[in-house]
This record gives sequence, structure tokens and C-alpha cells, in this order.
Amino acid sequence: MNLKSMFGIGLVSFGVAFAQEASESAAPAETSTIAPSMSEQELQKQEEQAAASESLTAPVPFVAPEIPKESKRSSFNAILHGKSYNRNSNMAAANNTDLLLTYPNLFANRKFFYIEPTNKLGIVSLGSFFTAFDITEASDPNDNSQLGRLTLGYAVPGFGFYLRAGLGQTRINNDDDITKKTDGGDDWAFALSKGFLGMNVALNADWFTKKTQTTIDPVTIPDPDNAGKTIEVEQAERYDSLTVNLSLTNAPTAKNFTWTLGARFVLNHDDIKIDGDVDETKKVDSYWDIAPFIRGGVSVLENENARVLIGGAAIVSYRNYSDPNEVYSITTILQPSMMGEVFVGESKNFMFYGEAGYNWVAFSYTSNSDTDYSTMVDKMETVNASIGFRYQYKDFLAVELGLGEQLFSDAGAFFNGSNTFVDFSAMVRF
Repeated sequence: MNLKSMFGIGLVSFGVAFAQEASESAAPAETSTIAPSMSEQELQKQEEQAAASESLTAPVPFVAPEIPKESKRSSFNAILHGKSYNRNSNMAAANNTDLLLTYPNLFANRKFFYIEPTNKLGIVSLGSFFTAFDITEASDPNDNSQLGRLTLGYAVPGFGFYLRAGLGQTRINNDDDITKKTDGGDDWAFALSKGFLGMNVALNADWFTKKTQTTIDPVTIPDPDNAGKTIEVEQAERYDSLTVNLSLTNAPTAKNFTWTLGARFVLNHDDIKIDGDVDETKKVDSYWDIAPFIRGGVSVLENENARVLIGGAAIVSYRNYSDPNEVYSITTILQPSMMGEVFVGESKNFMFYGEAGYNWVAFSYTSNSDTDYSTMVDKMETVNASIGFRYQYKDFLAVELGLGEQLFSDAGAFFNGSNTFVDFSAMVRF
């Protein structure tokens, strides 16, 4: 039994456990007692305590949080947002659904249903078990197809993990048996996170595979050894992409300054073979890339109704291309950003937020030993900006709408989708 088959069986088993928990949660009141969902501030306090705990099995008593004025645990951070919020990953901002999927232990004791049609995402969290449906675009730049993905996870205070899979395959056989083609793709992923010493550490990995094999008879390519003649060949193409992320953050116990340290590793393998030999006449994109990074965020202006956050990131990337390419590149990217959010009305049911940020390629050097060619780049790229608003009805229903485009781009592009996004989501808490 291969690795992918075992992984698939594990997903099915996990789904059975998830369905059992869901059915127990739906039992009548007279046969089971369901604890009410904890508030966001209570959850944050529990996450902080779990992160500092040395044992996952030790009980974590609830203590009413004392929120110092300078602490990031303000009323702004007592909110769980959708993907339209904090698109620039300011670490001092409140949690959004992307952050929960990065640190799955944050799902612990959260009971909600989240739907986002624009980004094709849905999440259900039962307080411990959770699931998500989403899509991914193929990593191959020459393939625009998408795969639906299923995520199944489990979380307790201080620890969480999930497994994710997306599968797709198409087989084509012509009746005349001249051309046969097999086209398949897989997307497998996992993530786990743990709180310790007041911090959260997370590891996640994603493996995407695309394979295409074509047999052509009669031959249509020339014989390199006999001019004017052709030979029968079998052409095969395979594309693999493995991405691994490791990160550490002080978010559970951060005061005004929040930071994240991490590194990303990417391995792309792309080759085209003719009768088992690599076709060096075809352009391939095989490389490995390692990129350590640091992110941070701080509140520079804040009162009960409004605040302004300044954030930034520094990323250093080294990329080495595989044979037959003799190419490597070193890149340093800075990502400054700003963000503002404000409550409207005494009940604080309305919130407006806006942010702007851009990539500054502070230094990029690429060298090609085959051609004795090199380039050096220093560029501040176009600014990206967005605005959004959130409406919350009582304590269980919230909707968010975000709009954005690149600053200084053609205003008419907003209506044709060029460099723009419109993001709508809804969340029901229990």
C-alpha cells in the first residue's frame, strides 16, 4: 500500500470521527448538554494559558482577563474576521480565518459556520473537530485548472492539526488508438501547531503533483540521427511542487508588539521525457528555494473606537535552478504596510477597516553561468490597497465585505476585474 493510499484511508477514518461528533452535537437537549460557545476574549485568554502550559492534558481554569491598556488584547482583537481583513498579514491585527488554518490550535472551543463564495471557502468548527472545503489553483504556471480540497482537523487548547486532500484525474483514449493521454493531479497537505512558553509554533506542508503521459503512433517527431525520417516515441511530463512552512509567534501573550519568525522551503520539479530521457530542448522550471522571514506589527494610535497599525516583513530568498539550467538568484524583499480600523456607533456593531501595503524588492541578483548573464533589480512595486466593513448582529451573526485594487491603476479596471477584488463572507457563531 503506497503512501497516498494510506493517507486517503486516514482521511476517511477521520471523517467518520468528525461525523460522530457532529451527530452528538445535534442530539436533543434532554439526552445531552451542550456547553455554550466561549466569547472571543475568553478564547484568547484560554489560548494564552494553553500556550504557557507545559502539559496538554492539564486543566486550564478560566480567569477573567485583565486587559492592560497597552495590550493588543483590545476589543478590536476580540473579533474573528474573514479573508478580506488583514490581507497584508499585519501581526498586530485580529485573527482571521487564514490565521486559524495556519495555527489550527486556534480552532479550540470555537463553534462557528463560515462561508465565503468569492474565495470558494467554507469552514465548520464544532469546538474540537473542524472541517473546511476550499479550492487551489494548480501550481504549474502552464495549468489553470483547480482542485476542490477537503480539510479535516482536530484542536484542543494548546494543540491542533489537520489533514487536507484534493484529487483529480482524467484519462483520454481515442477510438483509433493513435493517441492515448493520461492526465492526473493530486494535492495533499497537513498542518500542526502547538502552544508553549507563551508562543505558538506551526508546521505545515503542501505537496502538489501533476503528471501527463502521451503516446503517439505513428510518430510525428524527426529522428535526430536520420534526416527526413521519424521515430516512434513516448513523451511523459511530470510536475511536482512541495512547500513546507515553519513559523513561531509570540501572538498568544504579545502586548503591543507582535512578531513571527519563520522559513519557507519550496521544491519544484518539472521535466519532459522522450522515451525515458529528459528532453533538453524543452524549457523546464525545476528549482529549490529557501526563504527565512520575519514579520511584525504594532499599534501606533489607539482608543476605544479606532486604532492604526503599522506592520512589515523582511524576506530573504535563495533559489537554485536544477540541471540543465545553471542559474541561481538571491532576493531580499521588504513588505511595509499600514492598517486602520474604526467602530461606528455606541453598540460597536459596525466596523470599517482599510489597509495598504506593497512589496519592495530591495535587492535581487540572478546569475546564469551558461550564458554569463546576470541581472540586478531594486524596485518598489505597485501599492495594493483595500477597504472593508463588518456588521455584527448580536453575538452570533456577522457579515463582511471587502473591496480593493492596486493604487494608481486605471479606475475603470475595477469593473473588468483587472487588479481588483470583491470579497464577501458571512459567519454564524454558536
